[in-house]
Amino acid sequence: MFERLIRTWERLRHSLWIVPLLFGLAGALLAAGIMQLADLDFERLFAPIWPIFSNINDVKSMIGMLLPALVTMFTLALSITMVVLTLAAQNLGPRLIRNFMGDRVTQSMIGIFVANITFFVTALLMMGGLTADNQVAQVTGLVGAVIFVTSLFSLIVFVHHLGRSIVADQVIIETGDRLEKTISDIQARIGPAIIAARNAQTPLPETVEIDPQTAIQATRSGYIQGIDYDGLCKRIAARHACVELIRQPGEHVIKGQVLGRILCDRDQLETLCPRITRDVAQTVMIGNFRTAALDVEFSLRQIVEVAVRALSPGINDPFTAIASVYRLGRALRRTLAFAYPAGLWTDDKNITRLSGPVADFCGMLSAAIDQIRQAAVQKPDVLIPIAQTLEGLIPFINNVNQRDEIRRQAKIIIRTAQRNIDAPDDRQDVETAARRVLRRSAEWQENTLEQNPAQES
Repeated sequence: MFERLIRTWERLRHSLWIVPLLFGLAGALLAAGIMQLADLDFERLFAPIWPIFSNINDVKSMIGMLLPALVTMFTLALSITMVVLTLAAQNLGPRLIRNFMGDRVTQSMIGIFVANITFFVTALLMMGGLTADNQVAQVTGLVGAVIFVTSLFSLIVFVHHLGRSIVADQVIIETGDRLEKTISDIQARIGPAIIAARNAQTPLPETVEIDPQTAIQATRSGYIQGIDYDGLCKRIAARHACVELIRQPGEHVIKGQVLGRILCDRDQLETLCPRITRDVAQTVMIGNFRTAALDVEFSLRQIVEVAVRALSPGINDPFTAIASVYRLGRALRRTLAFAYPAGLWTDDKNITRLSGPVADFCGMLSAAIDQIRQAAVQKPDVLIPIAQTLEGLIPFINNVNQRDEIRRQAKIIIRTAQRNIDAPDDRQDVETAARRVLRRSAEWQENTLEQNPAQES
């Protein structure tokens, strides 16, 4: 259930309309609340700042002039937003548009305009039944003037924020921050399951090994947006069965494709199979798009897309690619906690009920490095930072598998340089940086085995 709420929140958070809608309701309620005030002696209470309106018609005239100006500013803000989204899609990648739409400052600035417009519209509608000398209308005029000035400065802040938000370095930093938060959140939720699977050396079933009678099939096509592991484990425990999944969030499945298998007695299989299939369908969330909240590799690929697009011949911006590589290195430091490619969930009696694959460091490193390295085969100024990033991860690795993946990436960089870089000096610089990774990783192994001989196994 918690994962399903996260997915719903992810949709709402990246919707450009939800926050402006709430602001608009707040503006209408503010106007309605002011109109419901008693006819107090506001002129005496607020004498120093009291506006000079001869009667309610002056207030209506002022609102009638300010409302079109607000609508014009709102239209300008939306036009600027569309221009920024278009430029972001062209230069940084269309998948980053969701980040711009989910930006809190952008949503709030648009919401301020919507709130002020709804305030004026509601005030005009409710002033129809007031007398000409009603002081509540005077309060409405005062508040309306204040919020118009607020909208004016909000437009300046909005333009400034949008101008900064499209700068590549700023986009990389903000996307990296969201990536690190996603990694921390997912690690907190499935970290104990990863440790349990590592201690038990949990194997993962292959699709060809699954008996069709015990297979759990997908009920719809799409991306696995998330899995409610805890909820599924409780459902399976209530049925006194076990389930082994072979799919993880981020993978694309086709309706009828195998998601896993059921482990139970043969005589119970006919009864349990449809029930557990229904449980899996309710806890394995499948949709048309990948989501960042429950899928680490999707967030990684957002930064990768910025780097790959920067390395394209049409843009040719290696500095953005280098900044992306270094920011990925900072995030990959956190992915080292995913030290085993499976998770294991147990019930209250410590009986294994659910197991399945999860994102691990080796897969995340490949997702972060492969496409950038392939796009930079003839760019030593990008290959060297990749090697430096790999070298920076070595002191923090947790097991031999992580070390082997780093060494594999370093060897690929060496072969790439030997095959594609013609200038001898540039090729030597790349090879030197990559061989330093191999040397540092060998030193890590020697030091680790000296401190803990059992680590070799």
